[in-house]
Amino acid sequence: MYRARPLFARLLAAFKAHWLRPLKWAAALAAAALLAFAGACHAAGARLVARSDAQQPRDSAGLLIGAAPRDLGPENAECAVLLVHGYLGCGNNFGRLPERLAQSGCRVRVMLLPGHGTSPRDLANVSGDQLLNAVLDEIDRLRPKHNRLVLVGHSMGGTLCTLAAARRQVDALVLAAPYFGVTTHWYYGFKPETWAKLTGPIVPWLYKGQRMIQVNKPDARPQIVSYQWVPASSVKVLMGLARQANNPDLLAKINCPVLLIHSHNDQAASPQAAQDALEKIPSPTQKTVWLDRSNHILFWDYDAEQAITETISLCQKQF
Repeated sequence: MYRARPLFARLLAAFKAHWLRPLKWAAALAAAALLAFAGACHAAGARLVARSDAQQPRDSAGLLIGAAPRDLGPENAECAVLLVHGYLGCGNNFGRLPERLAQSGCRVRVMLLPGHGTSPRDLANVSGDQLLNAVLDEIDRLRPKHNRLVLVGHSMGGTLCTLAAARRQVDALVLAAPYFGVTTHWYYGFKPETWAKLTGPIVPWLYKGQRMIQVNKPDARPQIVSYQWVPASSVKVLMGLARQANNPDLLAKINCPVLLIHSHNDQAASPQAAQDALEKIPSPTQKTVWLDRSNHILFWDYDAEQAITETISLCQKQF
């Protein structure tokens, strides 16, 4: 032991003399390269997003075609239905559901969430509270005018409707492919949450494009309005909303009838996570409809008619 200590000290001194300084320089150079790469990604991403925005068809108000909020059906209807779209999308993602609900006699409000329907650059600065408060404001406007109010949420819209139903009185809740967690695949390696934390500061923009729109029906994909670029900061917001919606104490506050419509083959929102969340909701009136031919954007997919029929049926019921 006596001889080992001087030997270790000599080795440590040699390391400091010959290797420590080069390692410090290497670390500094690596950090500088990483910062330069991140800066290049920010600049390149911003240019590509701006170019994509310029190519998108828009209405006279500057909104993407199909994204404008809409009101349909009789103003004095007994039942009002609020449609809340998903992440990166807009009301267009509900397909023919708004018109069909209005034809059935419902007053239909198709809302547009903050940061959506304009540019993904707007979404980059939107918080989870802003998204939820927008839904709550729509509920507060509709509630006094109608005897019944039904929330229909698709994807992240289902997450927001879940959070809203725990805070406001609603008469029924339809969760269509709701996002309570990501559908994971073996090739992801890390969890999506981990990837978001690791890459967010370096790669601020992620390209999605039309090929990543999760719908099985080929001719439907070009008709679905969705951002082609994803701000990495918004991914963290999305996952934060899911964490809130999975809180058992919050789910325990939902007592209205709940309809879950989901596909076993959903490649975006985890079917198992949605089923687990539903089991924590104490509502005595629940129904789950599993689809077999559709992907995530189910109101445009092969099972769209079944999803629409089930939604209308719940909205027409008197509980």
